Amino acid sequence: MNSQDFLRIVNAAFGPFLKEMGFSMDPPSVSGRLYRASFSSPKHVISVSFEPGDEAFFVLVFSREDGGLSDIDNRLKTPRLSDLNSRYMKSVTSEERAANERAFESVAARDNEEKVLLRSAKELRLVLPRYLHGN
Repeated sequence: MNSQDFLRIVNAAFGPFLKEMGFSMDPPSVSGRLYRASFSSPKHVISVSFEPGDEAFFVLVFSREDGGLSDIDNRLKTPRLSDLNSRYMKSVTSEERAANERAFESVAARDNEEKVLLRSAKELRLVLPRYLHGN
C-alpha cells in the first residue's frame, strides 16, 4: 500500500462516519516511513497510522486534556482499537454488524494491507460510539 492508497481508504472508509460523529479530518502526514491521518473533535482525536515496511497499523483515540492530548501510554485515556474491541465488540448485535457491512460496500480494498485498514474502519465504526457515549 502506498501513501495514495492509504489516503484513499482513510477518506472513503474512516472519513464519512467520523464526519457524521462530529470529527473533521486534519491535514494528513505522509512520508516514506509513516502515513498518518487524524480526525479531531472538541473532546477527542482519532489517529490512524501505518508504518510501511513494518506493516504496522495503529488506531488510537486520544482525549483532549488541559489544552493537550492524553498520554499515548495511558491506555485508559488513549485506547487503541484493540482495547475498544475488547471492551465493546461483544455488545454489538448481528443487525449492527450487517448494517455496518452495508455501509462499507462501496469501499474496495486492493491488497492485504488495505484490507486490514478497511477492517479497522469497520471495527471503529462499531465500537467508537459506545466508547464516546461513556466518556
